[in-house]
Amino acid sequence: MDISTPTREHRHRAPIAAAPTTVARLLSLLLPAALALYANFQGVQQILVPVQVEAMDPRGKIANLALLTMLCSITGVLGLTAGGAASDATRSRWGRRAPWLVCMAVASALLSMSLGLQSSLIGVAALYGGLWFTLNFFQGALLAVTPDRVPESRRSLASSIFGLAGPLGALIGVNLAAIAPAEWGYVSLAALLATATATFVIFAREDAWLAPAAGQAKDETNPPGRRLRMTLGLLESFSSRDFSLAYAFRVLMFIAQFSINNYLLYILQDHIGVQNAPARNAQIAAGVLNSLRTMATVFAIFIGLWLANRTERRKLFAQVYAVAMAAAMVVPVLSPTWSGMLIFASLGGIATGVYATVDLTLMSLVLPNKDSAGRDLALLVMAGAAAQFVAPLIGGVLIKFLGYDELFLVAAVITLVAGAVTFFIRGAR
Repeated sequence: MDISTPTREHRHRAPIAAAPTTVARLLSLLLPAALALYANFQGVQQILVPVQVEAMDPRGKIANLALLTMLCSITGVLGLTAGGAASDATRSRWGRRAPWLVCMAVASALLSMSLGLQSSLIGVAALYGGLWFTLNFFQGALLAVTPDRVPESRRSLASSIFGLAGPLGALIGVNLAAIAPAEWGYVSLAALLATATATFVIFAREDAWLAPAAGQAKDETNPPGRRLRMTLGLLESFSSRDFSLAYAFRVLMFIAQFSINNYLLYILQDHIGVQNAPARNAQIAAGVLNSLRTMATVFAIFIGLWLANRTERRKLFAQVYAVAMAAAMVVPVLSPTWSGMLIFASLGGIATGVYATVDLTLMSLVLPNKDSAGRDLALLVMAGAAAQFVAPLIGGVLIKFLGYDELFLVAAVITLVAGAVTFFIRGAR
């Protein structure tokens, strides 16, 4: 689950300044906080929970994991929405984002450590769903730091920090979960998030954000009923052709990715074979693949930036991504071997990195109304949450009734359809 939307500008009383925090320090501390968050997402989702689910019911692991992932997609969306809204409304001497970051880091740590001790599917479902709520709540508040505290001239740098935190967090989280025994994987990830959060809120202190004084004029920019009208108007942007096509592209792109990534551990066990994996261990193999994919993604980001500065054809990057990613997904079908998976991870990482360099730019070009740019951009970003609800169902059904080859082939077709959708976007080259 990858993102929330808190992009409202300050419309209330100006915050009371604390000790000034430079933008450089803020961004340098924002990176480990975001990295720790994504490490928890990927380590838990790709390794720790699948291992637990398989230990409880080896024969029903596919269906059970699909149900758990769908449950978490619901609690994740609720967490993302609540994180942005609750922190927007918070007034305290510690600011409006920091209190929630601390609370959700603590809650996530407690839920994560408790999750590692569960031996029943019901217990895992309850705690996994709760953990996804708190982690996404944390994400909603953390993403709001950028529009709150980073000048517009530096926001592209802040966006790139989150872009790098994703693959680097996956690299750390998956490998940490792969080598740490059972519940200690949860403990390690929880400790990582708690430490990074504490460092961020202490050394990049947020200004106090207090309510208007008694008798002060009420905020006329937020009259009664305005929030209700904003809520009812959330779907207005879908009347824009380009916006709807961009949303469809992102949903399809993420459905294809998640339908494979959610079952990566089982793919290595059942399709490739544990005997063919490094150290004959599927968890270590998953860590190796994520490491390779991350290195390929980071390398491709630099190449993509160089290319993006020399052309304005943003749609082309999405189309190249679709072709390259689809080709990567076909490799394990043609070569269901460890070498085939290495090629899949490398080519997929390159495809992801190339597209990542223009993702935010392409999305900004299809926003229908600059006055609701933050809200609309959030809807596009949250397409990943919608995909996370559908992907496990598609993946689980394909694996159960057809097989892993068909999973890769269907994901490749969906990816190509996503690329084809971008040809019809008119507002971008």
